[in-house]
Amino acid sequence: MKIFNKKSKLENEMCYVTLHLNMRLMPLDRGALFEDPIDEVLHKYDIGEVTGGGTLSSEERMPISCDVEFSIKRDKIVNFISFMKGVNTIAKGSYIEYDGKKEEVGTLEGLNLILDGTGLSDEVYKENDVNEVIAEIDNLLKEKGQYHSYYTNEKNTNLYFYGNSFDEMKDIILQYTKTSALCENSKIERI
Repeated sequence: MKIFNKKSKLENEMCYVTLHLNMRLMPLDRGALFEDPIDEVLHKYDIGEVTGGGTLSSEERMPISCDVEFSIKRDKIVNFISFMKGVNTIAKGSYIEYDGKKEEVGTLEGLNLILDGTGLSDEVYKENDVNEVIAEIDNLLKEKGQYHSYYTNEKNTNLYFYGNSFDEMKDIILQYTKTSALCENSKIERI
């Protein structure tokens, strides 16, 4: 009599996949931007599910990159890879790993707007709201880019934007920083 091992059959039917995002995202933003919407699509089309995620952080707890983990039906892995390559909200340098294979994904470039958290007057911090800065920049960027996440420490607030061209976003944001009190002393870096 042959004993049937259900777990082995299930493991053969499923493919464990990791999406490595070359993006600076706080855990809640990673969930809202990637885990939740992708999981919804995977369930809708019976492809699989999100099984976890994590954020790699620096010693200062600044996000560096993050991963989203999936369990995908093996016979639908090609559909999943094709779907992920079509997602237009992923940064360059991101990739999918499964079965010892690596597939590059992502087209966006990243920009970090670093706001001075200590060197401005108390009135500037009291009278201005970083959320208004984010909303105004998002409005100015239009289809050229979008705010994705942030990181704050005792010295700075980092605002992470992703778009088709770092240079185009930088030009637009630089013009805005010249008119915003909260952006005085700010810096822009490519990420």
